[in-house]
Amino acid sequence: MALEKFDLATLLTIDEGRIKESFEQALRRSEADCRDRPLLGKARTVTIQAELVPVADDQGVLRECLVQFSIKDAQPLRSSKVYHMSAGRAGLFWNEMSPDDARQLTLDSVDGPKPLPGRKDIHVG
Repeated sequence: MALEKFDLATLLTIDEGRIKESFEQALRRSEADCRDRPLLGKARTVTIQAELVPVADDQGVLRECLVQFSIKDAQPLRSSKVYHMSAGRAGLFWNEMSPDDARQLTLDSVDGPKPLPGRKDIHVG
């Protein structure tokens, strides 16, 4: 095959279309993330990067360039909501019934009615 001038259209055919296929896969991942989280208005990015390393002859004249392509894609991070956890000596604790305040007592933490101090006939609970 004869030498061809490299240009943007060459990316479609170079290396039997592998660079084009890598770009299309990255684009599909970004599109899938847009479909999965359409209300998240943050950008998804697909980047093609070309790195050129010059190779000179003994007189310092450019002889060739070593060219490598990288295709990168990035989606916004997936984050949970913030959970309030109390810190104790045995670790972190959280209360599923009260996710905004781990120290908040909830009905599931009450054992049952307890008598008022000094009164056995009146129960609180």
